[in-house]
Amino acid sequence: MTGQPPVSINQARDRTIELLSAHFAQDDLSLEELERRIERAYQATNIADLDALIADLRGGATPAALPVTRGAGARVAAPVSEHERVVAIMSETKRRGMWMVPQNLDVYALMADTTIDLTEATLPSGVAEINLHALMAAVKVIVPPGVHVDDRVHMFMGSSSNDAEKSPTPPPGAPVIRLTGFAMMAELKVRVRRRD
Repeated sequence: MTGQPPVSINQARDRTIELLSAHFAQDDLSLEELERRIERAYQATNIADLDALIADLRGGATPAALPVTRGAGARVAAPVSEHERVVAIMSETKRRGMWMVPQNLDVYALMADTTIDLTEATLPSGVAEINLHALMAAVKVIVPPGVHVDDRVHMFMGSSSNDAEKSPTPPPGAPVIRLTGFAMMAELKVRVRRRD
């Protein structure tokens, strides 16, 4: 006897979904494969079925490898790259504080509450693109004054509001955040907040 309490099917399912999300963030799985495996995780009736979903992925990512920060007291992520991902599946995810924004940031939000806060971030020169894939989610993008936000997100049965459109026109050469992608049964809010 090890003295450890047995792992419940719900705990094992949550851990499996965390691992699948981490592997997706590391480009080990496509979006379609991630969705397929998560669906199978919810259909699983025992831990062996869940183990089978990650058996071919065990050597790589762990949830700590996800390039996101979670909840209050979150940490700053790893150094900047040209392309990063933020993945939120049935969770609350916040990317905030002092961080280097990549030229391309993919945001995947599934039944999640996701905040991308750029007020203390270092923005790349030119255009930084945030490519959004949101399903039944709430996504908030917070920008400092003087940033131009080019909102090109396709909304399906959702709502979108952009406070940056009400701000004074940014000067020539100001940073540009281009929002692309889609939001289905989701809410997208762009808010302007000063760096305090």
